[in-house]
Amino acid sequence: MKIANQLTYLLFLELLLLSQVVYGQEHEPYEANWESLAKHQEVPEWIRDAKFGIYTHWGVYAVPAYNNEHYIQHMHNEAEYAKLGTHRRHVAVYGPLSEFGYHDFIPMFTGDKFDADAWAELFVKGGARFAGPVAEHHDGFAMWDSEVTPFNAMDMGPQRDVVGELAQAIRKKGLKFFTSLHHELHYTNVQVKPEWEASDPKYAKLYGSPMPEAEWQQMWLDKCLEVVDKYHPDIIYHDAWLEQVEEDKLQTYLAHYFNQAEESRQQVTVTSKGGDIPSQVGMEDHENSNPEQISDKPFLSDYSIGTGFSFSWGYTEGMQLRTAEDIVHKLIEIVSNNGQMLLNLSPKADGTIPEDQQQVVLDIGRWLWTFGEAIYETRPYSVSGETTTGDKRGMPARVRYTRKGKNVYAIFLDWPGGEQEKTTQQERQVSLQQLTEKKVGGSVKAVTLLGLKKLENIPFELTNQGLTITIPANTRVPSEIAHVFRIEVE
Repeated sequence: MKIANQLTYLLFLELLLLSQVVYGQEHEPYEANWESLAKHQEVPEWIRDAKFGIYTHWGVYAVPAYNNEHYIQHMHNEAEYAKLGTHRRHVAVYGPLSEFGYHDFIPMFTGDKFDADAWAELFVKGGARFAGPVAEHHDGFAMWDSEVTPFNAMDMGPQRDVVGELAQAIRKKGLKFFTSLHHELHYTNVQVKPEWEASDPKYAKLYGSPMPEAEWQQMWLDKCLEVVDKYHPDIIYHDAWLEQVEEDKLQTYLAHYFNQAEESRQQVTVTSKGGDIPSQVGMEDHENSNPEQISDKPFLSDYSIGTGFSFSWGYTEGMQLRTAEDIVHKLIEIVSNNGQMLLNLSPKADGTIPEDQQQVVLDIGRWLWTFGEAIYETRPYSVSGETTTGDKRGMPARVRYTRKGKNVYAIFLDWPGGEQEKTTQQERQVSLQQLTEKKVGGSVKAVTLLGLKKLENIPFELTNQGLTITIPANTRVPSEIAHVFRIEVE
C-alpha cells in the first residue's frame, strides 16, 4: 500500500512538473521585442475549437443613438453632408458645441438596466464559446474601473465596472473572456475648435486633445496594462491604426500581457488588422469580411448584427439587423476556411440588448446547439466547399465542408432535396464530387443526416467521381437555416 502511495505521489510530482512546463512557469519571460514575442503561440487551440464568440459595442455613443458608434467624431465634423448630417442634427437636437459636448452625454449614459448575468446567459444560449465587451472605443471613455482616466464607467455614467462584471459573469458560465481596445485612434479622432467645450483641458483625456502626444502615448499603454492586470482577458482584440502607437510601447504591452498569462496559466491571443502586429505574434482579424479560400493561418472575422444603409456597430434608433440565417451561413463559410467568427451586438444606453437582437441570437443558438458538432472543434477539409450539380432527382445546392477526426461534415446552405418544403416527398440524390475515397482518406462507413431526430444509415455510393447520397422519400427538412450530413470514414 505504501509503494502504491509513493508511486501515486511520484506520478503527481511528474504531472505537476509537466504542467509547469506546459503553462510556462519554466518559460523565459517574454521581452519587449518582436523576436521574443514571436515565441508565443499566436493562436491557441482553444479558440480554434471555440469557433464562435459574441461581443458588444456599448458606450456613451448609445445615448445619441444616431448614425453609428463614431458619433464623437462625426458631431465635430461641420462638412455639410458629412456622415448623414450628424453635426447639423446634433446642433438642432442638443444645441451648439460651445454649449453641449460629447461629455454632456455621459450623465445620460445610465446603464440602469444593465445585467451582466443576463448578458452572459444570452451569450451561452446563442452558442458562443467566448464573449465580452468593447473595453474602450475611439471615444476615450473606459468601460472599466480605471485609475488611468477619470472618464470611466465606474466613476461616471453607469457607475459600474462593466468590464469587471462581465468578466465574472462570462467566466461563471464557462466561457473564455474576450475584450477589445480601440483607443489607438483616440488621439487623432476628434478635431476641435477653441470655442467648443471639447477644447477645455479638463476634458483632454476624453477627447485626446489638447494633450501632448507623449502623455497620450503613455496613457494608451497604461490603459492596456490596467485591463490586463485587472481582468486577465483570454483574448484581446485591437482595432486598426496601431501604427499610431509607438512600437516600443506596443511591444512593452504585449510582453506584459504574455508574461501575465504565463503566471496565470492562460493561453491567450491578441488580434489586429492589416498587419499591425506581426503574424507570428497575433491573429489577423478581418472586419466584416473573410478569406474566400482556406487560409494557411487561423483568423478571426468580426461581423456586426447591424446592417443596412446606416450601418453601425453601436445601437442606433431604427437600426436594421442581419438575419440568423445570414449569420449562420457566414459562420459556416468562415469555419470552412479555417477561421473563427465574432458577432457584435449593440445594446441600448440603459444596458438592455434589444429584443429583436436577442431573438436573432437565440435563433443562431438553436442551430448551433443542434448542429454544432459540424462547427465546434473542427478543422478545414481539403477544400472549403462546392456547389453540387444535381441530377434528374436532385437540385443544385451550396455545400461547405469541415472535418473532425475521421468524420467529414457536409453542411448544406440549401436543402439538397429540391425545394425546401417541410418534407421531401420524393427520393432525391445529391452528388458531392469533392468527397472521393482519396480525398476523404478511406472508405465511407456511414452517412447520417443530423437534426432533432437523426436520420441514420442514409443510402450512399462512393466512387472515384465522389459521394452520391440518396435522400429517402418523406424526409423531413431538419432546419430552416442549414443542413448537416455527417460522413463517417473508416
